[in-house]
This record gives sequence, C-alpha cells and structure tokens, in this order.
Amino acid sequence: MLAELSVSNLVVVEKARLELCRGLNAFTGETGAGKSLLVDALALLFGGRSDPGLVRPGADQAEVAARFMLSDAEVVHALQDSLGVVFDDESQQSAGGSQTGNTHELVVSRLFPRKGRARAYANGRPIAQAALRELGGHLVDLHGQNENQSLLRPATRTEILDRFASATKEREAYRKAWVAARAAAERLSELRRAARDRSGREEFVRFQVRELEAARLDETHAEKVHEELGLLRNAESIRAVASIAAEQLDGEDGLSAAALLARALRDLDGLKEPPPAASEVAERLHGQLEELRDAARELVDLAERARSDPERLAELEEQRAAIQALERKHGRDVAGLIELRDELRLKLADLSDLDVCTEEAERALASAIQTVNRTASALTRKRKAGARDLERQVRDELADLELKGSGLQTALTPHEARTGTSGEGGDALGLLPPRLRASGAEQFELLFSANPEQPVRPLAECVSGGELSRVMLAIKGVLARAGGADRLPVVVFDEIDSGVGGRLGAVLGRKLGGLAQVRQVLCVTHLPQLAAYAQRQIKVEKTRRGEATSVSVTVVEGKTRVEELSLMLRGESANKHTREEAAEMLRAAQAEVTAKVKRRTGRKKTS
Repeated sequence: MLAELSVSNLVVVEKARLELCRGLNAFTGETGAGKSLLVDALALLFGGRSDPGLVRPGADQAEVAARFMLSDAEVVHALQDSLGVVFDDESQQSAGGSQTGNTHELVVSRLFPRKGRARAYANGRPIAQAALRELGGHLVDLHGQNENQSLLRPATRTEILDRFASATKEREAYRKAWVAARAAAERLSELRRAARDRSGREEFVRFQVRELEAARLDETHAEKVHEELGLLRNAESIRAVASIAAEQLDGEDGLSAAALLARALRDLDGLKEPPPAASEVAERLHGQLEELRDAARELVDLAERARSDPERLAELEEQRAAIQALERKHGRDVAGLIELRDELRLKLADLSDLDVCTEEAERALASAIQTVNRTASALTRKRKAGARDLERQVRDELADLELKGSGLQTALTPHEARTGTSGEGGDALGLLPPRLRASGAEQFELLFSANPEQPVRPLAECVSGGELSRVMLAIKGVLARAGGADRLPVVVFDEIDSGVGGRLGAVLGRKLGGLAQVRQVLCVTHLPQLAAYAQRQIKVEKTRRGEATSVSVTVVEGKTRVEELSLMLRGESANKHTREEAAEMLRAAQAEVTAKVKRRTGRKKTS
C-alpha cells in the first residue's frame, strides 16, 4: 500500500503530506482546487516528464516522495531481481502499527530542480528514469493517465489474463519450451554458418592445433625446459664450481670438511665417561657429517650432468622460443595455451563431424518445436477459456455502471509472422514457428464500443477518460475477485465520475469499495455519493493570499466530513436538512463498507 505521499513546492502546492489508509481514499474539493494535482504528482514521481514550470515560484526545486509498505512477496522479489531495489529492513510494522509478517518499506523520491535534470531515489539509492517507470509499473495503476494504465500495455495485459485463467502453469511450461527451442535454433544456426565457410575455417583451426601440439605444451615440460636450459647455458662454470665444492666438502686429502668433522667425532668418541653435553654435541655432529657427505654426492652428480651439449642446447632454445612466440601471439601463458589447444581440438572435431552434428541439431530442433507447439496450444486453450469468462463477467459489471449500449469484447490476436527471417541466413528466430514469441502464440486484446452502432476497437482508441476509467474499474473488479490476477497494490482513478450523476455515484462508490477490499484505491471525485464510501476522505482547497496561490490538503472526519459532504451536495445553499441527508448517506455507505470488511474477514478465517 501507499502509506504516505508528500509534495513540496510543486506548482501551487507549497507543502502537503498525506497519510493514506489501506482501503478507499477519496480526494474531494471544489472544481479547480487542485485535486488532480496530487494524482499528477504520482505520475511525475514514476517517470513523468520534468519541466521547470513544475517548481513553485520562489523555490529552487520541487520534490515528490512516496512511502510504500509492501507485503506481496512476488512484487518485492520483482523489484529486487529486475530493478535491483535494496530493502534495508527484513520485516517492518505496517503503517497502522500492526505486524504484517514480512512487510518491506520502500521510499521513492524525485527532485525537480528549476535548473538541471530531475533526480530520483529508491530507498536512498539513485535510480534511472527508465527504471523509475518500470518501478511504477510494479506499484501503481493510474487511470486517467492512459500511458500509465497497466491494461493498455500488451505484455502486462496478457500476463494478467494468464493469472485470471489460472494458466500460470501452462505459461511456465511454454516459457521453458520456448527457451529450449530458441537454444536449439541458435545451435543449428551456428552450425549452418560454420558449414558455409567450413573448408577455410577447418584448415585454419587444424593449423593452429598443429602449431600448439608441436610446442609440446605441458606445464611440467615447460619448467623442465627452463631448468635444463639454465644448466646447459652455464655448464662449464657449474661443473667447475660443483667439483671444487664437492672436494672441499668430502675430498681425499684429509682437509675436507667431512674429514675434519670425522676427526673431531673420533676424539669425542674416545672420551672415557663423556659428559652429557659432549654426547649431545657428538650426536648432532654425526647427523651433520651425513648431510655433508650427501651434499658432496649431489654436487658430484651435478658436475657430471653439467657437460656442454651444443645440439641439446639449440634444441631447447628452439623449444623455448616457440613457446614464447605462442604466448605473445595468443596473449596467454602456458596454462592458457593448453586450454586454447583443447578448445581448438573440440572445435576441429565439430568441424570434422559438421554434417553429423548438423543432422543431430536438426533433429533436436524438430523435437523442441514439437514441444513448444504443444505447450503453446495448451496455453492458448487456457487463455481462450479465461478470455470468454473475463468478457462475460466484465459485461455484467458494465451493466451495473450504466454504460448503456456499450460493448466489450476480448480477443486473442495471433502475433504477426516475422519477415526476413527464413533461417537460411543464420537467423535463429527464422528457424522457429513464425508466429510464436516468448510470451506465446498471441497477445490479449480488449475491444470496446461506447455505442451499439459503432464497431468495437482497442480500448485506448475509443473512449473518453471517464468512460475508460469506468471500464477499467469493471475489469479491475473482476480481476480482484479472481484473487491475485492483477498484482498492482495501488489503483488510482482520476476521471471515473466524469459526466455522471449522483445515483451512479453511489454505484461507483460500492464498486470502488469492493475493489478496495483487496487493493488500495485512490480516487478523485466531485460526487458526495461516491466519497461517502471512502474509508478516508481528503479535502483539497485552493487559497489565495495576495498574489500567491496555494493548495492545502486536510483529512476530514466526523462533523467536518458531514459538512464537506453537505457542500458537495448543495454548495453554499446547504442547510440543516442537507447536513442530515449527508450524515445519513455517510452512515449508510460506511455500514456497507463495514459489512463488506466483516464478510471478507470471515471468509479469510474460514479458509
């Protein structure tokens, strides 16, 4: 729900802060008082076009901010996954203070400087304008602002139908089949592209494999080449130094370190009753004598191996140069070259067996297309049944709303076949059934005619703002009863009572009140019969002080609300009888609202 809306320095609104309730919130006031400006503020908040004229005279910038409390896990996950919205709280209190489980707070704000570009934030973090619009598409459905209405967006409309028709299982099965078919088509398309330039490509890949294999790429081999090169390049000096060092450690002239150490040990061993310290030293010297002799033997072995071998040296130099050349050529170390060689071997195998691979890919695609066609047909059947049911229920609602002579039809329109995508040119989409898309085989259309003599046309093309809002209310009411078909938490109606009288106002109030049982509703109205059904009535007044015009916003309750309804009924001529009429109208409407809440609460407890 939208818990709070605040506006500052926007056109004629200096400062306004609204706390809204979960049910129906009605904005009332005289014509021209600025009621719609607060609705316009929501449209601006979620990506509406910025303009320097929005800023109140004398101010540097305008600001609109809204605080939402979100308890629908699906909406929260959508905001996190698709838009990266960060929620700082795991579980919060609702606006009314009662615990609602995992209720997350989202604060969206947008600043409109007189100079420069507008800036927006979601929970304190900057958000781009395109993402801001998408964010609004998850939260608020504005009726009266056609471009923002969810049911006028084909993708959203079709998704809502799938929920209404209980076709989410079929939709998910189709989506998986479509993804698999798309992948199979891309695989076949890639193989066909490879076949067109196979000969030259195959020879080039084969050359690269031979070049890498000739280098005998092996990490341990490369290390051995490096070690042996160091030995051969310095063979004479290594041999001389190792021989001298071995002689000094364990030579035959009696002056080597081992000979001197052995003599010292003999002297220590010759002691009669040696003290413990002497025994400990002798034990350590025995170990060191063995280490000296081992070291001398290793030096002798090194001297033996360090012999000049020009041919071997040239061979190793050539190997090392080849490896370094490949490292420079491919920009990889030895481990990377080994990985590249293995990749190229696989690619060569694919190229060598291209015909076999292509046949397998064709069979895989044919099987995937069978699956996607089957799941598309199942989804279409569910959609057709759901569309018929939706059409019947909405027509019943329209009759209650006195749209006499109007006609509403639902239609599933097949997608247009793709042009220029035969698949021969390597276009993967051209290999798939031409009328299938990621969302299915068709899109859902709502067609309407306000008069029986006129043909039905797409909804957005053929109705006035007031009529469109009432049609949308009829559809929203049906979807709300379907339970979760339309997940937008906030619905806003701006022109729903345009051109209608008091009797229909009461009908609209009942319908909006019914919708408000499952969705938060904001409604701008001039009809007291409608306003009486609101759980919260908010009066908007325009005042003028000198040259300055300002708008004030006040929640009206008790006697003040009765007085406001009286003024809405009779204007300045309102009297005692008018106030009694207003009080009775409010009492009756609120009794209906209370009864609906009790019935809904009872159903929840029973279920």
